[in-house]
Amino acid sequence: MFGKKKKNVVDVRDNNDSQEKYTMKESYNAEDLYLARLKWVSSDNVDFSGPMNKETEIKYLFEKEGERYKEIFTGFEADIIEKHFNLPYVIDIMPLIEVHEDLKGTIFPRLGMLTLFNVVNKKENQEERGFQKKLESDNK
Repeated sequence: MFGKKKKNVVDVRDNNDSQEKYTMKESYNAEDLYLARLKWVSSDNVDFSGPMNKETEIKYLFEKEGERYKEIFTGFEADIIEKHFNLPYVIDIMPLIEVHEDLKGTIFPRLGMLTLFNVVNKKENQEERGFQKKLESDNK
């Protein structure tokens, strides 16, 4: 009872040999990065309208791989169109160097990517999309 390990707990990730574990690259070129938000159709039904569209407020950093976009922190590969319920796809795709022209030619080390993520999603950008207005109306 006490001190014994449960043997019936199975880690699914270890049993799937065909799936590789994702590791970030050592560095990223600004020209290869894209900013995009995620959107998905929720399978949760609402009584009056059916499935709901949901989307993120923050922008994620992606690399383009063929017709898909790979999120650099997690390795999640997203399509550009909706294919399944609850599976996010990318919207508002913009090359990083078009949004931040001053970053052209920059190479970011792996540890610098978190700083870049924070710069891209700083509070002023959220206010432009109405995020701050929503928070203020919720607090009244």
